[in-house]
Order: sequence, then structure tokens, then C-alpha cells
Amino acid sequence: MIIEINELHPSPYRIERVITFLNDDGVVAIPTDTTYALACLPDNKTAVDKLRALRRLDPHKPLALVFSDIRQVSEYTLVTDYTYRLLRRYLPGPYCFILEANRKLPRFISDKRKHIGVRVPGHAIPQALVNAVGQPLIVTTAIDPETQEPLNDPWAVETAYGHGLAAVIDAGDVAGGVSSVVDLTGDEVKVIRQGLGSCVDFE
Repeated sequence: MIIEINELHPSPYRIERVITFLNDDGVVAIPTDTTYALACLPDNKTAVDKLRALRRLDPHKPLALVFSDIRQVSEYTLVTDYTYRLLRRYLPGPYCFILEANRKLPRFISDKRKHIGVRVPGHAIPQALVNAVGQPLIVTTAIDPETQEPLNDPWAVETAYGHGLAAVIDAGDVAGGVSSVVDLTGDEVKVIRQGLGSCVDFE
């Protein structure tokens, strides 16, 4: 099911409609500032299992979450003063920062070290969804099963994953390209993947 939502001014009514699908064990496709992503609620194991099955993800691989802002990030992860300053500098933006989860997040969405990916996209729709549902969303990049390339077009996402999705939000095509992944859990900042976000300051 395709649901059109304005990229700059998301309709509260349509946002609430998407949330009904999330609350009903659903997985939805949402736009971000990089690619389209598959998303579900983090405390719904049925939905998380569906998401992992759709993307054929390793069940032991840590997942990423979309947050509305840095304040919300600090509610679910262990954030030092240094980490907080870094997050303030680069978010919202095309970055995924690896942090250590606290007890507020279910264990089944992190790895053995309790690490998770943290995203605050510079896009109004994921922020509107997170604000309306009152908690972060689990996300994983929508990948073309044939080419293994990230999907930037909502109709391509519908073609690839529509059989397993409750809804696909159509906000038009997105930028394309993956986020930069930066690990902040060790003594030194470590760039795991160079994507759309500049990593010059981390090298």
C-alpha cells in the first residue's frame, strides 16, 4: 500500500495512519535523508522479526534506530559529554553513530556488546513519525534484492518488499547513497563506512 505524504509538511492524519500499521505488528517503508528504509517499533519482537526476515539480516547483527533529536538519543543510549558534543555537531544528518544501548532498549535489537546504530535524519517524515509514536523506530536500508543497491524510489520499494510491508510512504525520490557509519563506543572515534556524511574530522 502506497501512502503519499508531503515531504516538507507531513499530514498529521496520514502520519497517524502509518502509526496504526506500526502498532499492529507492521513493517513500513519510510524516506530518510539518504535512502528509503524499512521501519518498525523496537519493542515489538514480531515486527522486528518480520523486518529481519524481509531484509534477510543476521539475527545477531545490531540494528539501527531513528530518533527525533539528540535529547531522545540520550534517553536510550549511554552518552558522554564528548559524545553529546559530537552528536550536536553532526545531527540531524546522513550519519549513523554506533553507541552503547541502555536498559530502556530491548536486548534482542542489539549485539552482545549492547551496541546499536543511532540516526537522526534530516528529513521531516521520520522525525514526524518518531514524535507521534513517542519512541524511536528500528530502521534498515531498503536494498534491491537483485542488485544489492539501496532503493531511493518508493515504487521500487513497493515492488521489492510490498508483499511484506504494511505500507510504503511516498514522499518522492530521496538523495540516494548510504549514511556514514561512525563508531563512538571505543577510546577512539572509528569510521566504519564512508557515506554521504563527511568523515574528514574523524580521520
